[in-house]
Amino acid sequence: MLSIEGLRKVYPPDKVAIDGLSLEVCEGVLGLLGPNGAGKSSLMEILSAGMDFHGGRVVLDGVHDVRRNPRQWRARLGYMPQQFDFPPFLTGREFVRQSLALLGRDTRDWRLRMDELLERANLTWAANRHAASYSRGMKQRLAFVMAVIHDPRLLLLDEPTAGLDPLERVFFRDLLAEISHGRITILSTHIVEDVEKCCQRIAVVNGGKLIYSGSPGELVARAVDRVWEHEISEGEIDKWSATRRTVSIRHKDGCFIARVLADGAPVDDAVAVRPGLEDAYFDLLQGDGVEPRVLLEGVEK
Repeated sequence: MLSIEGLRKVYPPDKVAIDGLSLEVCEGVLGLLGPNGAGKSSLMEILSAGMDFHGGRVVLDGVHDVRRNPRQWRARLGYMPQQFDFPPFLTGREFVRQSLALLGRDTRDWRLRMDELLERANLTWAANRHAASYSRGMKQRLAFVMAVIHDPRLLLLDEPTAGLDPLERVFFRDLLAEISHGRITILSTHIVEDVEKCCQRIAVVNGGKLIYSGSPGELVARAVDRVWEHEISEGEIDKWSATRRTVSIRHKDGCFIARVLADGAPVDDAVAVRPGLEDAYFDLLQGDGVEPRVLLEGVEK
């Protein structure tokens, strides 16, 4: 169990990034969602023992305190940051061996684990190539292998599929499903589909506060009978985007379909549709005073 109790972080002079946030995270994958500036990055930095904070406690398994014992905390942590790079002089295998050496685990058994993880990440064929020459997807997978090579208790993934094509994202999600058993994993992302596919629970933050914690299904259930679709003309796109709680507008068979949130039918011929996680997430944010960007799918603007 990861326990976050009354966490508070303030940037000078008086910007409150995290405001009394409390959350308990069990084994499995937790999806961390929130708009830009919500406090997700600050929370991930604190959990990675890379940033101090001004109030509250963060404790792993009731014993390891991130502030009191940062060295013990890091020994149990696997972290894949959003921004990383690989210098040109080491191969993929050498980078992983270097990680094992820094952890004091460069032994035969751990090297066998390294070979197994490289195989599962589909990197064996490129393990002796310079990592700097890897594609974006290969670099993401190598960074993931380095984050889990020492079998961490707590795994933090910050936007791990950002910039990947759909096939790479599916592969990464499958890899995460294999590796995440028996550990506490937090997946911070803007990609709602990744949360929908990977996560047993969700935490949504906004303004440094926790505004939702629960399962994806429970959040979706809150949007039942609140999602509608209606055919509109191209000339109505701006009007619907500005005056309705519009989730998306997509182009389909020569017409445009607006998907909106409303307590009742927004117009007489609107059709009620089954909500998805993205609908429910938008509904939650708008109820908390955030206006998410309308998704224009197949519409040239």
